[in-house]
Amino acid sequence: CSTDGPVFSNAEVRSKLTYAIDRETIANDNFRGFGMPASLPASPNSPYYSAVQAEKYAYDGGLQFKEAVENAGLVGSPLIILVNSEDTMRERIARSIAQMMTDAGFVVTVNACSGDLYRYNLRMRIFDLYVGQTRLSANMDLSAFFSSSGALSYGAINDVGLYALCAEALANIGNYYTLHQSIMDDGRLCPILF
Repeated sequence: CSTDGPVFSNAEVRSKLTYAIDRETIANDNFRGFGMPASLPASPNSPYYSAVQAEKYAYDGGLQFKEAVENAGLVGSPLIILVNSEDTMRERIARSIAQMMTDAGFVVTVNACSGDLYRYNLRMRIFDLYVGQTRLSANMDLSAFFSSSGALSYGAINDVGLYALCAEALANIGNYYTLHQSIMDDGRLCPILF
């Protein structure tokens, strides 16, 4: 999410986005068993992933998200989804998410652009949501998302508190539960699948 844009600067709307993303459908329609839906920012096969916790942030038909959008007076607002057109799979996923956002009441534009223009739009924050892909280390280190100088901190999602929780989780594996809860409650990052 771009946290400085007109839609996802609203913390309530941002935190409810997870309930509008039908990860099962995205995984089944696009990956046919080669991708696993994930409500938390870790692999479902990882010891850091809590299935019970993941269920708390799972798709609910978009009900909580739609309610937050309505309460914020954002129905009918424009929403830009940025995606790299060089990856047809990501583009299909972006179009699926666009339909989910349309169902929630937004007027959605999918900005599918290639390489340099995609990266330029990321750096300049010309998006509300972007569909990206990254490879995480085996310890599921997420600090690059939340560090102010992090290589994955697009859309002003850097946050001192979340960065500190990342460091704490790396030092003490038991703190991944708290880290995941904080990330999902904040909504800056919305995992889709692994």
